[in-house]
Amino acid sequence: MLKVNNLNVSYGYLQVVWNVSLEVGEGEMVAILGPNGAGKTTTLKSITGLLAPMDGSVQFLGQDITGTPTHQLPHLGLAFIPEERNLFSAMSVEDNLLMGAFTIKDKAQIKKNLRYVYDLFPRLEERDVQLAGTMSGGERQMLAIARGLMSNPKLIILDEPSMGLSPENVVAVFETIEKLREEKVTVVIVEQNVDTTLKFANRAYVMEQGRVAMEDTSENILSNDHVRKMYLGIGD
Repeated sequence: MLKVNNLNVSYGYLQVVWNVSLEVGEGEMVAILGPNGAGKTTTLKSITGLLAPMDGSVQFLGQDITGTPTHQLPHLGLAFIPEERNLFSAMSVEDNLLMGAFTIKDKAQIKKNLRYVYDLFPRLEERDVQLAGTMSGGERQMLAIARGLMSNPKLIILDEPSMGLSPENVVAVFETIEKLREEKVTVVIVEQNVDTTLKFANRAYVMEQGRVAMEDTSENILSNDHVRKMYLGIGD
């Protein structure tokens, strides 16, 4: 579904990503892990058109989307949920969701999608008239993900969904991610909560210093001594 080939990315004269390649199959949940500064978010920004790579390519559903402007990606079936969430704080929960369906002209389909996300996340329906800016951090992240789903994406990309949240809200976010997995939604997730993320993901790529250091099943990566020592604080 998604194929990234030898991506190289720089900020001005400073190169921060070297020859990153990764693949995501339909129905998979794939994690991109690594410490701060490893190049994870930069890689996502290049995939989603926020940064132009120096070279390399991004293919989605067999189509070259390298450098495609971010606002065009929902039309292709790709939804990106950035770390900042970018909700409309002064608008209601439901109005935020409806904004997520801007690519859809069929009103019946929009209504069907709204019903789908409300069934998936009942808490949002309970608060449909509440202003997004008054919600908790976990609820806002839930809303951001649901808004992304309103466009019928074939792939949803999440950047640090638990960043800056309280432990209670982190639990709420991963409950949301678990629902995505149960629904067989194809997901790419960048996340620093390594232990929990690997319990949900099928596979993971570990980035270090702008490069992919390893790629394997989540089970194998979680049992890898290097990963356990560096990211989980476990080891001799």
